[in-house]
Order: sequence, then structure tokens, then C-alpha cells
Amino acid sequence: MKLFAKIFSILMFAAAFCLADTTTAIPAADTISADSAVAPASKKAVWIKLEGDVEPTMYDFCARAIGEAMQKNPDYIVFEINTFGGRLDAAFDLVDTIMAVQGPTTIALVKKKAISAGSLIALACNKLYMLESTTIGDCAPIVQNSDGTPQIIGEKIQSPLRAKFRNLAQKNGYPELLASSFVTPELEIIELKATLDKGEATERDTTLIMEGAKYMVFDDSTKEFWGTPKILVKEGELLTMTDKEALELGFSQGTFKNLEEFETALSIETKSEVETTFGEDIASAIGAIAGILLILGFGALYIEFKTPGFGMFGIIGIILIGIVFLAQFAPQLDGYLPAILLVAGVVLFVVEIFVMPGTFLFGVGGIICMIAALVMSYDPANIPEYVPEAVETTFDATPWLFGLLLVTSCAAIALIFPIAASKYIVPLLPEGWTPMLKTDLETANSPTEAIQEIKAGDIGVAKTFLRPVGQAQFTMADGSTRLVDVHTHGEIIEAGQNVKVESVQEGHVFVSAC
Repeated sequence: MKLFAKIFSILMFAAAFCLADTTTAIPAADTISADSAVAPASKKAVWIKLEGDVEPTMYDFCARAIGEAMQKNPDYIVFEINTFGGRLDAAFDLVDTIMAVQGPTTIALVKKKAISAGSLIALACNKLYMLESTTIGDCAPIVQNSDGTPQIIGEKIQSPLRAKFRNLAQKNGYPELLASSFVTPELEIIELKATLDKGEATERDTTLIMEGAKYMVFDDSTKEFWGTPKILVKEGELLTMTDKEALELGFSQGTFKNLEEFETALSIETKSEVETTFGEDIASAIGAIAGILLILGFGALYIEFKTPGFGMFGIIGIILIGIVFLAQFAPQLDGYLPAILLVAGVVLFVVEIFVMPGTFLFGVGGIICMIAALVMSYDPANIPEYVPEAVETTFDATPWLFGLLLVTSCAAIALIFPIAASKYIVPLLPEGWTPMLKTDLETANSPTEAIQEIKAGDIGVAKTFLRPVGQAQFTMADGSTRLVDVHTHGEIIEAGQNVKVESVQEGHVFVSAC
């Protein structure tokens, strides 16, 4: 009986299995419903924005930003690109830095344009994405002719640049031949397609991208097999693609309407951005106008060489040229800029007092530098909190008003203290230790109080440099001499040179060289 029961149970199990519906047991991989699909894991990304001209300042920022990004252990490092290009040496350094990133996936997101060196930077990333209505391409190195027109540099520069594009294409899976056409206008690139199944598109169809010159050597039967070629890049042109063309040709991985759609597609839920420092912003701003500053600086020095002595134009020229060459150190000196501006303000005041008195140019510059140093050294986070925190749903201006009161009070103290010290403390110092004049002004005689005896047309001798203020000596009608404060109309006159009184207006004597 036991044997019979066992056999019966086996038969019943077999019958149940045969009658079961097994057609929906395991869904195919490409028909898994949205409910059964596993949700992609959330990703962490760090944003690095590369905007403006490609300059050494951009490379310095990018190298620092990549270092900070790596410390956050992100899944993606997104380089948001918007540039017309710039210097090739800075682009090469930037590309090598991006290619050296290990771990996170580097992504180039073309925000508006990635032209010239920008396209080189974009292809250095592991993946390329573009927003709608953006462009990428055209990386031929150019220089200006003597007449100002642009000219593409020859093979000596094109060859290593073309090799760099091939290297990036091989590493990141971009079309190698098309990448070369970013650089060389002599290349004609065509696309050949062969339909093998009676004109119907199937997986057996073959697509071939090649140089137009190689297609020309095909025999007639081979040309008939491939059919009429499609010209992708005409000879004499450089490859520049829209977002749709970049997607079709295998450069872009996708096109998105906005950043939100891009983040959703890549499952980015946590993101942060590496901001530029104040020193990097200064270096970038000066780099954008460096050419103008150099022209003005050398122009001022030329004027200084053409005029006697050393004066305002020489100082201006040195300052402008110094700004251009020292700006490259601004990112490294970011934390010291307030102190540097404070020292610069003091130096400008000294120049105003001892070198160029009466011009007010350097005095105003010194005040501006000191104010900038004060603003840069001020940290809003250090404002004492005198009131409770405001309700989150409303804006309370009270903390800001207290902060403004604190800053105003500090500025008032900084202004009143020197005045009080000069009036009550400095005069008490021993003779020789104070810069204050201790002569009683009621009995003091001014050597320049006889201005009323000077008239237009009088001839005198400059006793000091007139830049444009100084002193000149005149001989009076009685044979005595008078030392008079004089002004020029911007002209710089050396000491010992004869001067002629042009006019006397409101107690001021205006002279010119004669």
C-alpha cells in the first residue's frame, strides 16, 4: 500500500505540472514592467563650471576644483562648459588634468558652446552630454596676420593637436576620424552605407566613415556596392556640430532641455559645486583685459620717456604692467589680498605726499585700496547676534541693521581716533619724535604770502619739480626775491628751468615752461 500511495502521488504531481500555465513564468528582459524594474541607485555629483576664455587661470581653478571634488567621493564630476576657447597650452594642461582623474566618471555638459579649446576639454571627459541648441567643434589653431585677419597655423602645430584628439577619441570611445576633422580643414569625411537585405534596413547593414580621398580610388563595382556617399565634413571646412548632429555622429550620449532633466536622467540626487575664490575671480578679470592694460602701460611709459624727469606717466605705466604680471599670483595670494591692498594704499598715500603732492590721484587710489581691504577682511558671519533668530517664514531686517550699525561705528572710530590723536596726543611727543609743526602760526611768516605782487608775464625759476605743483622763485621790483607756490596745467617742469606766469586766479599762480 505504501508503494502504491507513493506512485499515486508522483503521478498526481506530474499531471499538475503538465496542466500548469508556464507561458508567463519569467518575463523577458526587454519586457519588464516599470513596477518590476529595479530603481537606479541615486548618484552624487560635483559641478565644476568652465566659462569664459581658456587661460592659465582656468587651469589653476580646475586643478584645485578637481582636488576638492575628489575629497567628496562623488560618482560623477560634471564639467559644465561654455567657452569659445583660448590658449592651447592652458587647454593641454587642463585636458591632462581631467584625463588623470581616477574613480569618478568625468562628464562634459555643454551648456551653450564648446568651441576650439572647449571641444578639446569636452572630449577629455569620459562622457559628453549637451543641452538643446548648443554647439561643439572647430579647434583649428589660429594666429593673426599683420593685417589683423585670422590664419590657421600650419602642420607643425596641427599635427600634435590632431594626435591629442585621436588620443581622446581612442580613450573615451569617440569617432576618431571625425575628431581629427575638428583640427584639419583639408580632410573631407564621408559616410558610406550598404543595405544587404533588398533595400530594407536590418542589423546586417554596414556603415563606414572614411576620408573622401580614399573613396575616390575605389573601382566602379565597389562604388556601386556602397552607393552615393554622404558628405559629413566638406574639404576646406572644420567639423562643428549641433547637439543633434553630435548625438547622431556618436559624440554626445544625450541631449537635454535643461539641467533638471539631465540630473534626472543620470539619477543625480546629491550635487555640490566648487566655487571660484576671490583671488581666482580677480585673476580671471585681469586676464580678460590684460591686453588693454599692457597697451596702456607701455603707452604711459613711452610718454614718460618722451618727457623730462620721472613723474605720473611712469608710475601709471609701471602699475599697469605690474598688475598684469602679478595677477597670475592672485589665486595663491587669495588670503593675503586684504593685507596687500592695505600696504598698497599706504604706499599710494606716501607717493601722494612726498612724490606727487597736489594731484590727489594717488591719494584717492590709496583710499580705494584701504576701503577694499576693509571690505575684504570683513566677515558677515562674525556679526554679534543681538536679537533672537527671525521666524523662518518672514524676513527680519533687524540683524542686518545691527550689522550695519556695527560697521558704521567701527568706521567712525577709525576716522575720529586719528584726528583726536593728531590734535591731543602727537603734539605731546618730544621734539624730533613728532611730525607735527610746533611753530605758532600767529607769528609764523610764510615765504609765499606775497602772491599779490606776482602778475601774468613774470619770469621766474622753478626751485622744485613741478608735478604739477611746486615752488618757483621770482624777482620783485625792488630787487628782492620771493618763493611762491605755483601750479602747471598738467605739465611737468624740472627744477632750475625758467617758468612764465600764465595767470593768477584766486590765490593760485599758474605757470608754464619758457
